[in-house]
Amino acid sequence: MRHLRPLALLLAASTLASCGLIYTDVKLPRGYRTATPAEVKSAPDDPVVTGQACNRSAAFLVAWGDASYAAALQNALGKRDGILYDVRADIKVSGYAFGLYTKVCTVLSGKVAKS
Repeated sequence: MRHLRPLALLLAASTLASCGLIYTDVKLPRGYRTATPAEVKSAPDDPVVTGQACNRSAAFLVAWGDASYAAALQNALGKRDGILYDVRADIKVSGYAFGLYTKVCTVLSGKVAKS
């Protein structure tokens, strides 16, 4: 029974950290400064866009992905040329089969002003 305790602690730590035990290559957001409508040439008809970027983890062994603000911003803008302002950022976490597969996404939405 004493030999199972370290294994249980390691499994609990890996589950809470949402990372892989064998391989981890993830990027997570830390901070993002967004422009306000007063700082850009905003218009009432500026389109609202949404983008997301995700990390994934499988079987507590491998983790990969880029859930950074930069990746979510690039996904939101697509081929548009403009400045994203009035941004809202959320983190969405999905776990399946007791965490054997997890997906953590950064979701950005905001308006696009012409640059």
